[in-house]
Amino acid sequence: MKLNNRVAVVTGGAGGLGTEISRELARQGATVAILDRDSVDDVASLVSGEGRQAIQLGVDITSNDEVHTAFEQIEQLLGPVDILVNAAGITGTSRPTHEATEDDFDAVFAVNVKGTFFCSKYAIQSMLGQSSGGSIVNISSTYGVAANADIPLYHATKAAVIMMAKTDAVTYARDGIRSNAIVLGSTRTPMSTAAMSISPEGSAYLQNLIDLHPLKRQAEPDEVAKVVAFLAGPDSSYITASSIPVDGGYTAI
Repeated sequence: MKLNNRVAVVTGGAGGLGTEISRELARQGATVAILDRDSVDDVASLVSGEGRQAIQLGVDITSNDEVHTAFEQIEQLLGPVDILVNAAGITGTSRPTHEATEDDFDAVFAVNVKGTFFCSKYAIQSMLGQSSGGSIVNISSTYGVAANADIPLYHATKAAVIMMAKTDAVTYARDGIRSNAIVLGSTRTPMSTAAMSISPEGSAYLQNLIDLHPLKRQAEPDEVAKVVAFLAGPDSSYITASSIPVDGGYTAI
C-alpha cells in the first residue's frame, strides 16, 4: 500500500488505459478522482472495488473553467492532490500536414496538449499548498520521439507532453514535485483500434505496428499501470524529468 493516504487524479479514466491506471493506484492505497468527458460507465464503483474511495467527474479537460471547478471539488471531497496522471488523449486525423485543417489541428491539440496543461496547472497549485510535494505522470508515446508517416499532428502533441513533463520537473523540483512522462508503445486499448480505423492500411495497420516492436505484441494496460504507480510512489523518489519507455523495445530500433 505504497500510495496509502494519497489523492490521485487520472484523466481519461473512464475507459481503456485510464481505467486500469485508476484501479492500480487504488490497489496501492490511493484515493482516486477519475476525470473524463465520457462518463457512461460507472468506473468509480469499479475502482472502489479495489478497497479505496473513488469519485468520477464528467469534465471536458479542454475547458479551463471545467478543470478548475473539478480540482476545487476534488480538494473539497478528497483533500489536496498528490498525484496527477495525464492519460486522456485522442488520435486525431490521419491526414498529412498539407491536407490537415485548422479544425484537425485544434481538436487534437486541445485534448492532448491544452488538456494536459490545464490539469497540470491546477494539480500543481494543489501540490504547492502542501509540504509533501507530488508526482505528475504524462502519458506520451513512441510517436513523441520517433517519426512515422501516419498521424503527424498526434506525433507533435506527444512530443509536446514529454517536454511539458520535463519543464515542470525542473521548475518545481525545489517544491518536491516530480514530473515524468511514459513513452508508450502500442497498447491494447480502444485508442489502438481507433488508429487502425482511420488508417489507409485498415486492419493491416495494427499488425504492421506491432511488428515494429521487438517483443512482437501490444502492451497490456495493467503492464503500463504498474509503471505509472511506480512513478507516482516513493520508490521512484529520485526520478524526475525523465521519459520512461514502456514500448516493447520500439525506440531501441
